[in-house]
Amino acid sequence: MLGKLKEMASTAALEKAVASFEPVVREHLSKVQVLGAAIVRDDASYAANVVRPAYLAVVAASSGATKVIPQFEDRFGRVMLALRDELVLVEDNTVRLVEDFHVRLPSVLVNSLKA
Repeated sequence: MLGKLKEMASTAALEKAVASFEPVVREHLSKVQVLGAAIVRDDASYAANVVRPAYLAVVAASSGATKVIPQFEDRFGRVMLALRDELVLVEDNTVRLVEDFHVRLPSVLVNSLKA
């Protein structure tokens, strides 16, 4: 019972933290469409062009909410890779977001940060 309550409280805190920075992540992911397939496919290029700038923007915009998430910087890098894998489509040399991107983004963020 106590474990279930702790899990519910931590999930609520995580969802609140994600809500504070989800618009920033959305903005940065929207920009991947202009980067080109080569940059988005390559982990190092993706990290330098998308993950790092998004991380800095999220930390600045979150008003400290990211501090409630242990090891946030490492987790954020993994989250951004998961977002790329689940929400970004790379076809030939074009990059686009899945159709229901705005709907799926919050749940993918929360689920990826829980892992």
